[in-house]
Amino acid sequence: MKAAANRAQDLIDEEFPSVYRPLIPAALKRAYAAADQAVDQLEFLGTPSGRFQRGDLVVLATEFEFLKLVKEGHLPFDPVWEDYASATGKHLVLRSPGANITINQVDYPHKKPRWAKFRDEMAVPTADYLFPEWNAARSEDESRKHVLLLHGHGQLRFSNLSVPHPSENRLVWWTEDLLKLPHEVEAAFGGTGGEGPTESPDAELIDDIIKTVRDGR
Repeated sequence: MKAAANRAQDLIDEEFPSVYRPLIPAALKRAYAAADQAVDQLEFLGTPSGRFQRGDLVVLATEFEFLKLVKEGHLPFDPVWEDYASATGKHLVLRSPGANITINQVDYPHKKPRWAKFRDEMAVPTADYLFPEWNAARSEDESRKHVLLLHGHGQLRFSNLSVPHPSENRLVWWTEDLLKLPHEVEAAFGGTGGEGPTESPDAELIDDIIKTVRDGR
């Protein structure tokens, strides 16, 4: 008997193909290392209360790393910045042909982020726009699925790609731990051109984090 199709797994395989996934562990490790270095260099984060902000620095560093991978041509996504469900800031969304991919810290691998329904909570106009092409673009955007790239938390203990349930506080399906993937991706890309940045934190990233913290996000 033919195995039943797993539509959630198929979605992830289509929108974040496995050939690109070996880039994830190295990017996350660079981000966590850069956040730690920023904490060490910012004296006011050396207090017990200041060190609680490390998670926010990990967010900034992770967004930077994946944005850089996209801009350098290592990941085939369109990066956009969208508001959180409550207007407290913006976050990076990686748009694939059929999904919005968001990057989220969670306490354990199979937990749905508490703000994962941000797209459902955003106001969507019900009236048609004046121009037909605007209506077509809105219809296409509303049909996008949501894929989560989970990692965390505190220490980098795990990472996976998952599909959240649209209405319940749970995940529908998730991949195995992506941190277990080999970091050498030369064979997968057929050459050194797809290896992406190295494991070392980027000095530019650390400077950007420090500047963002000092200036306010």
